[in-house]
Amino acid sequence: MENLLVSVILPVYNGERLLAESIACVLRQTYHPVELIVVDDGSTDGTAGVAADFGEQIRYFYLPHAGPAAARNLGVRKANGEFIAFIDADDLWPEDKLRLHMNCFMAFPELDIVQGLIHRIKLLGQVQGRIIGAEIDFLFIYTNLGAMVMRRSVFDRIGLLGEDILFNEDTDFWLRAREADLRILVLRRLSLIYRIHGRNLTTGGDLKSMGFFDILQRSLERRRRAFGYVRPVPPLSFLPDLQAQSSRSAEVPDWPSISVVLQVGPDREDFGKALENIRRQNYPSLELLVTGNLIGELQSSIGESFGQVVWIEVASPEPADQLNAAVERSHGELITFLDAEAEWTPGKLRSQVDYLRSHPEEGFVVGRTRHILQPAERYSSELIDGLAFRKSLGDLLGTLMVRRAVSDKVGGFASGLPGMEETDWLLRARDAGFPQKMMPNVFLYRFVHPETHMVNTEQMKSALLASVRASVHRKRIAVRGQ
Repeated sequence: MENLLVSVILPVYNGERLLAESIACVLRQTYHPVELIVVDDGSTDGTAGVAADFGEQIRYFYLPHAGPAAARNLGVRKANGEFIAFIDADDLWPEDKLRLHMNCFMAFPELDIVQGLIHRIKLLGQVQGRIIGAEIDFLFIYTNLGAMVMRRSVFDRIGLLGEDILFNEDTDFWLRAREADLRILVLRRLSLIYRIHGRNLTTGGDLKSMGFFDILQRSLERRRRAFGYVRPVPPLSFLPDLQAQSSRSAEVPDWPSISVVLQVGPDREDFGKALENIRRQNYPSLELLVTGNLIGELQSSIGESFGQVVWIEVASPEPADQLNAAVERSHGELITFLDAEAEWTPGKLRSQVDYLRSHPEEGFVVGRTRHILQPAERYSSELIDGLAFRKSLGDLLGTLMVRRAVSDKVGGFASGLPGMEETDWLLRARDAGFPQKMMPNVFLYRFVHPETHMVNTEQMKSALLASVRASVHRKRIAVRGQ
């Protein structure tokens, strides 16, 4: 079946700073065909020039300043698509947003609107020309048009956006859709990245000044006139509930495949715990590659229940050689690592996948490690010193998730750098143009026992110094080549 056209409407007023990124995220969508309609609501800055840089990839319209509702309504009138989506000039979409929403419409053609989840990010400024921000809350549901895709027929049934409403016109539209018993599905996937900055239209306003209570009052009055009483709006449907009532299913989500490289020792108990930890991630598309010393003794303990498992036997005792052999045999779009003496926190894989989906410019992501010691045990001073040194550098390998293309470009882990394999890799990634993105989440618990093997602190310091020197040398060569 041929894909149906989606018309994306982007209203903008004096939005030259962030407009190009918003346009680009629509053009990167994995769903086609898409037409992008930019409606300039009387901007007086460089908005028109930014839009012109995209040439025939967009359709551009200008109207004297009349507010966001009027700009969106003009876009609806100019749209050719059977489906309509909106995005503001300071927001972003993950690259699969339209594809996942349209999969729902294809699986459930009775739907009128599909709405996803929203993630808010507060913009902090620019570093080396890149806009950076801080995540301020979890994914949530709200009445933002940018998180929705709807049939064009919705506007025939409930009308256009209220142009007499300056703020929260999307809430008014949403309430009218609910009052009209439109079929609305909530998709539990990130659909909108809402970026907060000093020039958001609603920045600093409270519910009363934003007209929120007036909008609610309008809704109450409409229902009272229509039914003689304030009839409750129908409940929302969620994708799992809808699929449970139907033999149909939507391809949602299409998770990217992940290769998990698991480093193990000969301890069957640690190995079993690691397998169970990976299973509990409940990720649908996993390839497991097991490497380490004496893995032949463990193969019989996995059985057939885990799925695809690749055993990587390497003669070298070097951790870097074992990791590289596993990465070379892997096939996943993303690669991540775990050792059998550590444990991922719940949801680690999905959290990092969601982040990389919503930040396509990032090549890899890491998180935080928490070390767990037993208070009743006695630890050697050498172990405590080594642990403190690794902790100061992050102990990041078990939290790393990297895109395959980035892994190929940066290259494998360097041997001969005891305890500093991941630190050296991160330095090379930075030198190759892939800065480290540290998520605030704790993604790994490392359980430390008195018998835990730890590389000597002096060896790690020597390896770190060698890695830093190599990084400096690479930078000097790069400067000379410019």
